[in-house]
Amino acid sequence: MKRYFFICFLAGYFLYSCSSSPTNVAKEFTESMAKGKINEAKKHATEATGNMLDFASGLGGLSVQPDFKFEKIRDSVAGNRAWVTFMDGKKEETVELVKIDGTWLVHIDPNAM
Repeated sequence: MKRYFFICFLAGYFLYSCSSSPTNVAKEFTESMAKGKINEAKKHATEATGNMLDFASGLGGLSVQPDFKFEKIRDSVAGNRAWVTFMDGKKEETVELVKIDGTWLVHIDPNAM
């Protein structure tokens, strides 16, 4: 019984740790944005980024991309910061992420725009 519990615990931990990788978070964020699911995207973003998304959606500045496909090109992690570069089928883009309390979140710097 203990062995079964231990195996289930390891499997759950492995699945959780894989799902919270910078690449997976970037994919969830960008796919939610492409579908116009702002509230879902905000779950994968910093508070400042979420506020910026609310502002942009209030102005009607966000468009839906039904043909969006996330193709990871590369990723880079340096401490509590990460960058994921992907193709959306048309052009190459990079998403910056920060690790806050052990969770990777997309961070869009408004000054970089």
